[in-house]
Amino acid sequence: MPDEPKLPWVVSMSQTLVRAAAPLVPVEKREDWLREWRAEIWHRWQFLFHTGEWSRREKLLLLRSALGAFADAAWLMASQDSVKTRIDGIARSPFTCLTVLALLLLFIASMSSGLQATREMLFSQMPSKTGKLTFIWLHHPLGGGDRGLPADVVPAWEQGSKLLNGVAGMEVRHDQVSWNGHLLADDPLVISANPSLFKVLGVNAAQGQFPAEGGVVLDYRAWTALTNRKAGVVGTDVKIGRHAYRVSAILPASFEFLSHQPTVYVMERLTYERKAFVVSRVKPGVDDERLRKELNRIAEEVTSYYNLQNQMRFSTWREALLSPLFSFAPATLLAGVFAWLAFRVRFRQIRRAFEAENRRPAAVRMLFFLAKTGMALGCVFVACLEWSRSESSVLLGSRDPGSGPLLLWLYVLGTMGVVFWSVADQRARCRVCLRLMAFPVRIGCPGCLLLDWSGTELFCSEGHGLLHVPLMAPSWDEDGDRWVSLDDSWKGLFAHDK
Repeated sequence: MPDEPKLPWVVSMSQTLVRAAAPLVPVEKREDWLREWRAEIWHRWQFLFHTGEWSRREKLLLLRSALGAFADAAWLMASQDSVKTRIDGIARSPFTCLTVLALLLLFIASMSSGLQATREMLFSQMPSKTGKLTFIWLHHPLGGGDRGLPADVVPAWEQGSKLLNGVAGMEVRHDQVSWNGHLLADDPLVISANPSLFKVLGVNAAQGQFPAEGGVVLDYRAWTALTNRKAGVVGTDVKIGRHAYRVSAILPASFEFLSHQPTVYVMERLTYERKAFVVSRVKPGVDDERLRKELNRIAEEVTSYYNLQNQMRFSTWREALLSPLFSFAPATLLAGVFAWLAFRVRFRQIRRAFEAENRRPAAVRMLFFLAKTGMALGCVFVACLEWSRSESSVLLGSRDPGSGPLLLWLYVLGTMGVVFWSVADQRARCRVCLRLMAFPVRIGCPGCLLLDWSGTELFCSEGHGLLHVPLMAPSWDEDGDRWVSLDDSWKGLFAHDK
C-alpha cells in the first residue's frame, strides 16, 4: 500500500482560510460547517492527486474555492434573525440616510477630478486691477443665441471710451498645437486676441514679454504639457493648425482665465469680418445703461454699426462664474413651492410643531430634514455642474453649458425629485427617533370612506408610536397622516434588544 502523500501547502493554506472565516458562522452551526468545508477541501485534493490532475491551475482553483468560505460564513451570519433585525434597524436609521448621501457626494467628487468645475466657480481669482472685469457680447432681443461683436469696434472703444480702463477682443476655438514635432493632446483651447488682452486682465508674464502682435503666449499648463517645462522655449516656433508662430511669453502657474485645460494665446489684430467677444475693465461707479449708451454711440460714429445698443449684453467675471448658482436658486424655490402644494402643508401644523411641548423634537426633525435635503441638493448641484460645464466652456451666456437652458432644466428636474423625496421620506419616519416606519398593515375597507377610515398603519420598530396613512384623504379629515404616540408600556411589543 503506497504511503499517504504529504499534505501540500495549498491544502494547508485553504484550511487556514476556512478557520479564519469560521468565527463569522453562528456557534450552533460552526462545527458542522467546519467539518463540511474541511472534507470538501481534503477530498478534492485526494481525487485530483490520485487521478494525476493535481496541477498549478487546480491549486489556484482550490485557493479560490477556499476564499468562498468567507462569503458562505457571512451569509450564514446575516441569516440570523438578530442580525437581520440589526441590519434592518441600521437601514432605517437617519444616520444611514445621511451617510449614503455623503458617500454619494464623495463619489461625484472622485468622478469629476475633485469637483473641478465647482472649485473653479467658487475659488477662481483674477489679479486685482482698477475697475470691474466685464464681458461684452451680442444677443438679439428675439433670441438666436449669443454671438460676438464685429472685431473693429474694439479699437474704436479702446480709443474713444471714457468709461473703460481697457478693452480687448478675443475669439475662442480648439486647434492642433505642436512644438518640435510633439503634438499637444486633445486639441487645446486656442484664443486669438488683441495684444491688449493681458493688460486688461492685469497679469504679467513669468517668462519673456507679451508681443505687440504676431506672437504666441503659452499658459503654464500648455508649457508643461507641450515642452515638459523646458527652458529656452521663448523664441522658438510653435505650430497651430497649419501656421507657425513665435513663442513670446509664458504665463504664471497661478493664472487661470477661461479654463483649467492647456490654453494657447495668439496675439493678433482682429479684422472687422471676425466676431469677437470683448473683455473690458469698467471704471468704478459706471452702470450698464450708461456704458451701453456710450459704446453704442462710439460704434455708430466710428465704425457705422447701428442698433447694437439693444443687443449688447454685459456680465462681470464673477457673475459669469456664479451663473450656475443663479440658475439653481430659482429651481430650488420652484421645487419647494410645488412640494408645499402637493403635500398640503398648513401653517397651523408648523405652528403646532413649535409649541412649547413639541419644540425640541420638532427642532431635531427640522435639523435632520435640512441636513438631508441640503446634502441631496448639493449632490444634484455639483453633479449637474460637473458634467455639463466643460473645461473649455466660455463663461459667456448660453455659450456656456454651465449657465444655459440645459443646466436650468437639469436643476429643475433634480431639485423637484430631491424635495419630493425628502418630504415623503420625512413623513414616513418616526416622530421621536427618525427611523423609517416598519410593519405596514392594511386597515379598513377601501370602499367605505364616508364614515369609516381606510389606509395603512405603520409602527416604529422602537415602539415610539403609530402612523396612520389614509388610502384617500376624505374631505372631513384635515390632518391627513396621523401620528399616535405610545407610552413606554408598549415598547416591549416592538423594540428589539440592543
